[in-house]
Amino acid sequence: MVKLSWHTRLIALCYRLRCCITSCALLLAFSAQANDLPTITIVTGLNQSSMSDRIEQQLKTAYLQLGYQMQVQRLPAGRSLMMTNAGEFDGELFRIADIAEQYPNLLQVPTPLERINLHAFIKRSDKSDYSFWQQNPKLRVAYIRGFKMAESYTFSGQPVPMNTVSQAVQMLLQDKVDVLLEDPASVYSATIELSPNGQLEQLPEVLATADLYHFIHKKHQQLLIPLAASLSSTR
Repeated sequence: MVKLSWHTRLIALCYRLRCCITSCALLLAFSAQANDLPTITIVTGLNQSSMSDRIEQQLKTAYLQLGYQMQVQRLPAGRSLMMTNAGEFDGELFRIADIAEQYPNLLQVPTPLERINLHAFIKRSDKSDYSFWQQNPKLRVAYIRGFKMAESYTFSGQPVPMNTVSQAVQMLLQDKVDVLLEDPASVYSATIELSPNGQLEQLPEVLATADLYHFIHKKHQQLLIPLAASLSSTR
């Protein structure tokens, strides 16, 4: 084994130190460059799930390719739509296509992000017959404000709008509502009670299906086509 002199070892150490300093400088420069990019503030609801996390990362990548850094603001879903339509935010993380009719200042980026299904959820210990629950006027039916698929679904019972999925699940477990309208991914993210040994049961019928899209305020209409192309390339 060849023993290196102290002088050689010192040169090697200095070289490794210089490489380390150079790498750190490059990382800091890249971070500073990213922070210098113009910011796009995108709003979304209070409910967070694995699906919403995927969409958020996809959109951050798409905006970065266009020279923007994306920040996310979380608000109740119904309020966020009104504020984004008024131009207080730059866009909505994701919504179904139907909102464009009610909020004309929001432009739909035409690349679909995910597909969701609407289901009804009940408390597993409830032995009532829910075969035709939509026609039962005595049922209290919870859904999340701003979740347009659920808001537009027709049923005869009493509507009970809620702010978050977690809140709605607790109301269902406490027998304060009878049915919850939601997509499975959001319910799974909000509670473990949808597991095989949990207290919630998902009824088998798919009540509605929709694709989710990103929406931007019309003041950013120049980004519409580039965003669509960028999102298509990252799918």
